[in-house]
Amino acid sequence: MLTLETYNINKMVAKTFALLAFLLLAGCSFLPHLLYRIDVQQGNVVTDEMVEKLKPGMTKSQVLFVMGSPLIIDAFRDNRWDYVYLFREKGDLVEQKRLTIFFEDDVLVNVENYLQFSKDPVKSKPAEVSPDKEKLKPDSAEEK
Repeated sequence: MLTLETYNINKMVAKTFALLAFLLLAGCSFLPHLLYRIDVQQGNVVTDEMVEKLKPGMTKSQVLFVMGSPLIIDAFRDNRWDYVYLFREKGDLVEQKRLTIFFEDDVLVNVENYLQFSKDPVKSKPAEVSPDKEKLKPDSAEEK
């Protein structure tokens, strides 16, 4: 027979069981080393050899052949391509790279190499316009 006293005890046992279940589930968040997290690579993988092949004066199609398609092409400025790479190991950001390529009249002008959290750092050097390129480009003063 169900009395008021046994009903209250059953209700208290159910609440205690629910509280223990929630505490066990919440406790899993404090043990991240037990959870399995995959290694994630996102973006464009850019190697040192690829960056070394970039030379001022290259066309967009030549840069596309060397580097592959960029991750970001600005819709408002088509003269800038961004290559971004992120590597997360077990959920933690280990490596982050960003390479920005600038064009002028569909010709490579400048390369900016930003490396953060990199395992193997690369010396960043902006590309300079070669003297031959400057000779081919007419000055605005000479045209007038």
